[in-house]
Amino acid sequence: MKRLLALLAAALLLSGAARAEETPLPRLYTAHVCFTGIVYAGWEGTEGVNQIGTVPKGRYVTVHALNPTFALVTYQSGGITGYIRRVCLDYPKTVDSASTPPYGVDFNHFISAVAAPDAPVTTAPGGGDTLITLHQGARVSFIGFEGGFGKVIYHRQYGYLDTRLLEEILPVYEAPETAGTDRPIAAYTSFYKITEDESNLNRMANIAVACGKLCRLPLGAGDNLNFNRDVGPYRPSEGYMPAGVLVNNELQQGYGGGTCQVSSTLYNAVLQLPGLTVLQRRAHGDNGASYLPIGVDAAVGNSTLNFRFRNDYPFPVRMDATAQDGALTIMIYKAE
Repeated sequence: MKRLLALLAAALLLSGAARAEETPLPRLYTAHVCFTGIVYAGWEGTEGVNQIGTVPKGRYVTVHALNPTFALVTYQSGGITGYIRRVCLDYPKTVDSASTPPYGVDFNHFISAVAAPDAPVTTAPGGGDTLITLHQGARVSFIGFEGGFGKVIYHRQYGYLDTRLLEEILPVYEAPETAGTDRPIAAYTSFYKITEDESNLNRMANIAVACGKLCRLPLGAGDNLNFNRDVGPYRPSEGYMPAGVLVNNELQQGYGGGTCQVSSTLYNAVLQLPGLTVLQRRAHGDNGASYLPIGVDAAVGNSTLNFRFRNDYPFPVRMDATAQDGALTIMIYKAE
């Protein structure tokens, strides 16, 4: 039910304001406006072109749908329904947690791997700019498909990959309780920079180290995963190298830089599973980490910056993580 509601909300978000006015909008969340936000008539949000009003700082709105950059909201006091940037919103609360997924969750319904030597991820199905090029063996999870192209979230926009360039496409199990162990019960792909400066090469190496540690962590029923404890400590003896880390919205050098992207990608997979209970999680400041939509990153590194969750399913789970060509994919499986 929660997955179906999320799909409906996404369709409403992309259908435009005219359609939204004709369709009864689901009341998914309420959110506080942390600074004055411009409301747009369309999700493209072009300043000076389709502005229809503002929501003052400190007011509350009802959130009907989300995409990587925008939220479809109603500001009741101002009589406005339209699109506001997600960075304007904080302290989201679910209206009905029994039927609504957590704020910011993006269900990834399919997984595959690249079969071709080169597979560009583009800004539009079959065209647009190339965001990144993947190569044979790179694993990717998809939200869904549009016109034969797999749809992913690339940083804070959608990207598209030609399905003809993929190996067999497999569905993610929708019901964890009755799932087998051959396919994941949740998956998520985020994308990282692949520049060859020393700091980023170290960052990519740290991502690979963290992925390897995560794959060795079975989680029994009732067990907790503590990212700092289980994937750290972030020091040279554990294979970590100095790379850029985000501290108070500023980039600094520190051992283990890049591990936050692994914890954040894992967080987005965990959000898709109601039987995994988040115990601790903090974002990288108000604007979050740029490689994910605002509101769904999970910083790690010390006692106040950690990602912890508990397996409340009556069965064990395991994680599989890969990083190749800028695609970091984490899958959660029902374990034997």
